Amino acid sequence: MSKLKSLAGETIIYGGGTILVRLLNWLMMPYYIRTMDQLQYGYLTEVYSYIAIFLVILTYGFETTFFRFSKEDNYKRVFTTGLYSIVGTSILFLFILFIAIKNLNFSNTYGAYENLLLIAGLIVAIDAISALIFAKMRYKGQSIRFSLIKLLNVFILIFFNVFFLFICPLLKDLDFLLDSNYSRFINWFYNSDYEAYYVLISNLFASLGVLVLLLKDFVKDIGIFDLVLLKKMYKYSYPILIVGITGMVNQSIDKILLPRLIGGEEGYNMVALYGANFKIGVLMAMFTQSFRLAFEPFFFKHNQESKDNTIYGLILTYFILFGLLIFLGVTFFIDVINIILVPAYKDANGVIPLVLLAQLLSGIYFTLSIWYKVTDKTIYGAYMGIVGTLVTLISNILLIPVLGYYGCALSGVLCFLSMVLFSVYWGHKKYPISYNWSKILGYFILASILYGLGVFLWPKFVLYVYLEDTVLSNISILMGRICLLVVFLAVVYKVDIKRKIVF
Repeated sequence: MSKLKSLAGETIIYGGGTILVRLLNWLMMPYYIRTMDQLQYGYLTEVYSYIAIFLVILTYGFETTFFRFSKEDNYKRVFTTGLYSIVGTSILFLFILFIAIKNLNFSNTYGAYENLLLIAGLIVAIDAISALIFAKMRYKGQSIRFSLIKLLNVFILIFFNVFFLFICPLLKDLDFLLDSNYSRFINWFYNSDYEAYYVLISNLFASLGVLVLLLKDFVKDIGIFDLVLLKKMYKYSYPILIVGITGMVNQSIDKILLPRLIGGEEGYNMVALYGANFKIGVLMAMFTQSFRLAFEPFFFKHNQESKDNTIYGLILTYFILFGLLIFLGVTFFIDVINIILVPAYKDANGVIPLVLLAQLLSGIYFTLSIWYKVTDKTIYGAYMGIVGTLVTLISNILLIPVLGYYGCALSGVLCFLSMVLFSVYWGHKKYPISYNWSKILGYFILASILYGLGVFLWPKFVLYVYLEDTVLSNISILMGRICLLVVFLAVVYKVDIKRKIVF
C-alpha cells in the first residue's frame, strides 16, 4: 500500500500543477469565443489539432524510451543522446515546413491566415525539445519544479493574450489620447482582424520562455552522445511513435475532418462550437494527464524492483472510480459550467458526456498498456493504435455527414473502446494481470443508472411537479443530483474504501 500512497502523492503533486495549468488555459476559451468570430476560432481549433499531432511526431516516443533505457544505462547518456536527436529532427522539420508554406497554396483553406502554420511549427519544434527535459524531471522525481515551470508557461501565455487581445484594442480605441508615435507603433504590429495570430504568438512566447528556463536542466545533466544507444532507442521507440501518432490522431482528427466533410464556413463554425464544448471535457483530461505523468515512471521503477503486478489491478480500479466521479460531477452540474460559454456555443452541450467518456476510456487504455511497455512488446501498442485510428477515420467519415459534431464525439468513444478491448485481450495472453472486472463493470452500471436518473428522469419529474422552470425547480434538480453523487460515494466507501483503506 505504501507504493499506492507514493503514486497517489505524485499524482496529487502533478495533478495540482496540471489542473491549475489546464484550468488557467481553459479559462482563456471563454475570452476567445467572445473576442473572435466563430470562423477564426474554428481556424484556431484546427491549427491546435495539427500542433498536437506534430508534437507527437517530433518527440517520436522518446519520453517513454528515456524511462525504459535509463533503468539500465546512465540516464545522462540516454538524455543527451535523445535530446540531440530531437533537436536535429526539429530543425529539419522547420526547414521542410518553411519550404512547404512557400511552395504550396494554403490560402484556399485559411485565406489570410495561412502563416498560422509557420507559427504553429515553431511552437511544435520548441515544445518537442522541452518535452524530453520535462521527462527527465519526472524521472528524477522533480514534480514540484515540473509543475511550477508548467504553471509559468501558462502565466506567460495569459499575459501576452491579455496584452494582445485586451490592452492593444483598448489602446487603439483610445489612440486619440496617445502621442502620434505611440499610435503608429500600435497600428504597426496590431490588427484587430487577426486575433487568431495573436493567440499563437502568445503561445510561441510562452514556449520560448519555458525553453530558456529549461536550459539549466539541459546543461546540468549533459552527457555523451552515443550513436549505438541511439539506434537501440529508435528500435524501441518506433512502435511507440506509431502509438503516439495514432493516439493523437484519434484525439484530434475529428476537428480536422469536420470542416472538410461539412464544407465552407459552416464547417469551421461547427468546429468552433465543437471545440469549445470539447474543452469542457478537459476536466476529465486534467485527471487522466495528472495520472499519466505519475504512473509511467512509477511502473517502470516498480517493475525493476518487484515482479508483483497485483498492484496494477488496484490502481485501475481506483483510477476508474475517480474518473466516474468526475463524469457524474461534470454532467450533473453542466449548467454551472455553461456560465463560461456564450449562448450560441451551448447548442453543442450534448457532446460533453461523450467527450468525457472518451477521455476516461483513453485513460483506462493507458493504464492497461503497461503490459506491452514492460515486456518490450511495443509493437502491440502500434497494432492497437492503428486499429483505433481506423475506427476513428471510418466512424468520423460515416457519422459526421449525418450527425455533425455528435459524430465526432461518438467516434472518440468507439475508438478508445475498441483499443481498451484489444488491450484487455492481448494483455491477458502476454502479461496476465488480475483486474477485478466484475467490480469495475458494476461501478460503470451504477454510474450509468445515476447519470440517467440525474440528467433525464429527475429533471422531468421535477418539472412535471412544478409545471415550469422556476428557481424552486432548479434548486430541486440541483439537490437531487447532489444526493445521487452522495449515493455513488457511499457505495464506493462501503465496497472499497471501508474494507481496504488505501489513503
